[in-house]
Amino acid sequence: MAKDNFSKIIIGTIVVGVVILVLGIWLFLRTEPEYPVELGMESDAMAVVNYYHPKRIELRKEPSESNLVLPELRSAEPLYGRLEMGNSEDPIISILLDETHDQGISFLYIDKNNNEDFTDDDEATWDEVKRDYMIKEVLIDVAYNGIAPQTVPYPVSFYRYKKRLKDSIVAFRNGYREGKLAINDTVYRLAIFDDNLDGMFDEMDKGAIVIDLNLDGALNGKTDSDEYFSLKNAFAFGQETLRIKHISPAGDLLTFAAIDSFFTPQQTLSQDLDAPVFRSLDINGNLVDFEKHKNKVVLIDFWATWCKPWEEELGALKKDYERYHARGFDIIGMSLDYEVSAVSEYVNKNSIDWPQIADGNGWYMSFVDVFKVDALPRNFLVDKNGVIRYKNLYGKNLSSKIYELLTEPEVE
Repeated sequence: MAKDNFSKIIIGTIVVGVVILVLGIWLFLRTEPEYPVELGMESDAMAVVNYYHPKRIELRKEPSESNLVLPELRSAEPLYGRLEMGNSEDPIISILLDETHDQGISFLYIDKNNNEDFTDDDEATWDEVKRDYMIKEVLIDVAYNGIAPQTVPYPVSFYRYKKRLKDSIVAFRNGYREGKLAINDTVYRLAIFDDNLDGMFDEMDKGAIVIDLNLDGALNGKTDSDEYFSLKNAFAFGQETLRIKHISPAGDLLTFAAIDSFFTPQQTLSQDLDAPVFRSLDINGNLVDFEKHKNKVVLIDFWATWCKPWEEELGALKKDYERYHARGFDIIGMSLDYEVSAVSEYVNKNSIDWPQIADGNGWYMSFVDVFKVDALPRNFLVDKNGVIRYKNLYGKNLSSKIYELLTEPEVE
């Protein structure tokens, strides 16, 4: 009897072992292939993408950190601000603006090494002084906790306007991560972006990825290109379809995983959807009623006075308006500025003739959600029937589509 029990135990052990082995083989065979990518920090993000999300840093009379070591100040009332970057125990990067308006003196101190000491950082002078604003780029040491804690120099650009936003400084990310993805015998260059300037690259809904899918060696980060994606996208590489499985908070390691489905690469968006109907007062108090623009071709144009890519397109936009307005082309501007007076001043100074809607709420403007605007510049070209036919066209591409829609035969 004991012998029979022993035999049963042996047989049972073998069966369990075989089951575990088969299960292990099955799990191994169905495991999705993974593709790790190491990425280094680069500067000049605007050389890759055509947008940025400026962060407005409010300035106050009292610092947010009480133990700051101050330099010798020129102003009796310095102003303080803060950025929060990384995921360390102390993510606060203190900012000090030492400015005297009567003497025209302005110095910007950034506690770039985050040691609460403004006296051991870079020079406080601005890098460039323009007629209306000043610019300074700083490498901020952003700290990350994790398995291997690290500190990464992160390029950030700061703007200080001379005549407006007196209580603020504007900052935006000038750094991004770049690496190479190897799939079989093909290597793809790619870059990821932390768009909201908190230093956290692993926030899937607050960043973007650009992939050199056509293998021409360049990264086309225009938001309407076939190489620009949300981090949540799936990506087609030949017959392989991948999705991002993991990004480290510092953005130095990204892992793709293969998925079972296959799809063709994304195409430039042309949404044949009805444009939202809206009514609003423009900056001059006049009613803008979109329904009254029926039977016209309309460009709904999201912009801001601080948006340099849009400013570069302004000349071509004015020419299109002059050329086609009498033939039935209109523009409705949607400004995401924080000061309506700044919009009025800019419009008058640059002789912009089309209506502008602005409420001074910046990114919290209601039309941002209505049109799902996530970056600037953005525009929507609407045909005579009120249908959005094209998005994010500029220069000659925009001009040719305006002409195309104006000359389309009317469908009864």
